[in-house]
Amino acid sequence: MINSGLFASDLTVSRAEQTLIEGAELHLAPSSITYLYGENGAGKTSLMRCLCGLLPADQGSIRWNGKPISSSDSNYFNDLLFLAHALSMKAELSIMENLHFYAKLRGVNNANGLIQQAAQQLGIDHLLARRFAELSAGQQHKVALCRLVVEPAKIWILDEPFVNLDHQTRDWLANTMMEFAKQGGVVLFTSHHEIEQLTIDQRLSLEH
Repeated sequence: MINSGLFASDLTVSRAEQTLIEGAELHLAPSSITYLYGENGAGKTSLMRCLCGLLPADQGSIRWNGKPISSSDSNYFNDLLFLAHALSMKAELSIMENLHFYAKLRGVNNANGLIQQAAQQLGIDHLLARRFAELSAGQQHKVALCRLVVEPAKIWILDEPFVNLDHQTRDWLANTMMEFAKQGGVVLFTSHHEIEQLTIDQRLSLEH
């Protein structure tokens, strides 16, 4: 389908009279991984937040499979999984409780198996009963990555997902992203460095 995937056209975003993004164009096709790069302050996170509906655009359009993402029949926000620097986990809940919470938001009512699978793959299965606030920063990051396994989605937007990961976890994440794309998923991610383990289909540069 020629309209399949995520399209942004002439996208301009500003805040406090400062232009963050001007005239951005992109097409994220199904079964593809796109690497978004640029210097700090170039607008990568702002673009991602705009694509996720968290930051309004001053002009331009964003369409998912040919329909505006704001339309009631686009299903975009049901299809989207966004992982950002702020991990959006409840500090007082356990890992298991946090992941069940996100799974239920996606309509997955019995996620025990998926949670156990993801936690085992990431080496945190022994921590599932631990409160999120008690974990190290690296462990918290791994909990967030579990969401990629636990929650059904069709498009992943991942802001610096490889930061501060050990080599084994970087390999796991790269393989998980490639498998998701192989199954028809759309991936957009940022990173300060290109990931050797990852097969990238498209590179997009943002400049000041």
